[in-house]
Amino acid sequence: MMPNRSTRLKVTRLNQGRPLIAADPHRWDNGFTLNPTAVRLPRSPRNDELIRGILGDVDLDSPKLREGVIAVFYRGIPKNIPGRPSLRSSVGLAVFTSEFELLRRLAYPVVVPSDDPMSFDYNGVEDQRVTRIGDTFYMVYCGFNPNLPVHHNIHICMAISTDLIHWTKLGPVHGSVNDYPNKDAVLLPEPIDGMYVMLHRPMVGHQSNFNIAIAVSQSPLGPWQDLGTIMRALPDPRYEISWLGAGSAPIPLGNNRYLADYHIGNYLSTGERDYSAGYAILNFNNFDPAKPESVVESRCENVLEPETPYEVCSPWPHEKNLNCVFPAGSCELNGHIIMFYGGADAYVLGACFERNELLSYLEANAVRLRPDGVVVGMPSRS
Repeated sequence: MMPNRSTRLKVTRLNQGRPLIAADPHRWDNGFTLNPTAVRLPRSPRNDELIRGILGDVDLDSPKLREGVIAVFYRGIPKNIPGRPSLRSSVGLAVFTSEFELLRRLAYPVVVPSDDPMSFDYNGVEDQRVTRIGDTFYMVYCGFNPNLPVHHNIHICMAISTDLIHWTKLGPVHGSVNDYPNKDAVLLPEPIDGMYVMLHRPMVGHQSNFNIAIAVSQSPLGPWQDLGTIMRALPDPRYEISWLGAGSAPIPLGNNRYLADYHIGNYLSTGERDYSAGYAILNFNNFDPAKPESVVESRCENVLEPETPYEVCSPWPHEKNLNCVFPAGSCELNGHIIMFYGGADAYVLGACFERNELLSYLEANAVRLRPDGVVVGMPSRS
């Protein structure tokens, strides 16, 4: 593991900063692999059944499986295929031990785009997040099709599974969240006061207005009612444009409080793009549907910034570096928070935080919103 150099918070990058998953020239995902979500399966009778289903004939008494496994779903992009749209995304699955040793990487994608040129996800199943609610796994993803009218070519879509390998696509979710282009959606793992909660990122107006919003439903399947924005990008003199998007499924802290990571996107005056990761604590004891931003107890920007070669340099054919840390999957493991993220739009990477140290850091460096809407505190900087 390689220490993070840009913040006072101790961060270790998994696999010494090298990719956990990268494009393989001999596989379906031979272009790029990025933006992973994660589901941890600790040992239990139900999870043992799932683990056997994913890994096949496996010795569950093996020491390496003592803590169970971590299933990582990533966005895979193959090189151009004749007769198909370019940069067409599907979802792949790789399974790791709790020590991040790769056990299996499926030879085929588990969720693929439609073959109908006018379907909601013809060009891609993108930026998936998976949340387990009971015995069902809900994959919320961005369905993209540039053949559709521009105001209706990006949707929040859903697929469900009970075994993590076989998924049923349900199409665009119902409700007001799809009244406009929308993406970066994720479900909380449990209902709050009988209502299920979705974080999402409406794409309305100028990109600087792209922020994290909240929606609720009486069922994980919807319909989803958008209640409005909970977090906006903070002013930063280094950038011309900044925006936010939801990350991993929030991790329960107890007493209706959740730890939620998110991405901060920026453009410099040079046209170079920059993505970093922040954390927020969401406290639903304070939640007021009429004032949705009340759920944000505290937030801290730039907890993880692009530094390493796999976060800064990309094989994409761009003139400028992509400078990207894009969190989309997390789990709690032995007193640590594990963040899986896309690096430079081309690799699956991981980082590890000591849980209590992270929470203390967020408390000490948090930005808070006063009842009158004034921001208190400054974003954490290196």
